[in-house]
Amino acid sequence: MIQPIVEALKHFARPTSIVFLIAALAIGVIVAFRKRTQPLARWYFAALLAFYWIASAPAFVEPILRWEQNRYPVLTTAADARNARIIVVLGAGNATIKAAGQSLNLVTMTAAFRLLEATRVYQMLDRPTVIVSGGITARNVGARSEADAMRRAILELGVPADQIMVEEESKTTRDEAIVVARMLSDRQRQPIVLITSATHMPRALAVFRAAGLDPVPCAAPYKSDHSFERGRWLPSDLALMMFDTLLYDTAASWYYRLRGWTTS
Repeated sequence: MIQPIVEALKHFARPTSIVFLIAALAIGVIVAFRKRTQPLARWYFAALLAFYWIASAPAFVEPILRWEQNRYPVLTTAADARNARIIVVLGAGNATIKAAGQSLNLVTMTAAFRLLEATRVYQMLDRPTVIVSGGITARNVGARSEADAMRRAILELGVPADQIMVEEESKTTRDEAIVVARMLSDRQRQPIVLITSATHMPRALAVFRAAGLDPVPCAAPYKSDHSFERGRWLPSDLALMMFDTLLYDTAASWYYRLRGWTTS
């Protein structure tokens, strides 16, 4: 019973969701048209405007993300990675676009940052195995897996096909840990480099350790070079998306703790 509710919240109870925004506006309209609550309406709409402005301002969002990023030192040598021979890149969504009997499977911006970091670490570690992880999470007919999109993208970045393994069973971070642990059942005591976003990393580390793996954290960049250098207090789509992800990962971490999924 709880899982359908969780799935609905994952998709709709987020600042970037149009359903969330329309619901917030609808509440304001109801408040404005009821005589008893009319005096509160202007304060409600002012608070809603302030929330979205602050949540989409790079000057507010970026310091939080930078703090999260700094929790995980950049891996610059093989010794930093504990000489790991396996890199695991966690999925971050994809888009399967279909038309005229053809389809493209594209990674999201967040997944792209993870793949760019994976390629950098791959080159540093001298041809380790790269596992790209993520099943079919979209609900549209004919959707393809996150891992398929990631494999295509990382091939373009120069990682050879014979060094890539694909995990496309999982639908959640916990699934990824369980399936990857099964794939590496004969190498579980070996360190692996775990690549994901900094805000996602605490939850990912916890479930991978609970699955019996030995992950070395490697946080992917959260923005492109030179982003957010101008208009830092002006609303930004990208900053709002990052704020949305921050809220989501924080809530998901607490949910995983409550379910007991982050302890071995």
